[in-house]
Amino acid sequence: MKITREIISDLWPIYAAEEGSPDTQALVKEFLQQDPEFARLLNDRKVEALLNLSTPILPPDHEAKALSQTKRVLYGSNWLFFSAMLFSFLALGRIISDTSWDVSPKPFIIIASIAAGFWIFFFLRRASVRRKVLSRPLRTSR
Repeated sequence: MKITREIISDLWPIYAAEEGSPDTQALVKEFLQQDPEFARLLNDRKVEALLNLSTPILPPDHEAKALSQTKRVLYGSNWLFFSAMLFSFLALGRIISDTSWDVSPKPFIIIASIAAGFWIFFFLRRASVRRKVLSRPLRTSR
């Protein structure tokens, strides 16, 4: 298969961003060494494209919205933690207050079940947020 200028033009953005495989990088580099006029044309187009880039226009409250969204993600599970702790202490209090053996354990079981449910939801929410945060790729500067 013959490598043409059109193929190299298609591969140029990948080559310029240094995101292609080593074989792709070598192919484009070899072609550009054989055709220096086309290499100069591509480099001029790259510089021209960089000069024509404009900065994105963001709304004035963009940073405030991002901050509030971050706070909501980070602190969203506090009410689950508070509820789990509250019902855990209520269940513990029920055990301490019902020291006689003639009282039914139903209220303790109900309160302990509610506490367990809140703990499960709390840890599931925490794992979900952690997975979202850790799954985002890190942006490295070049």
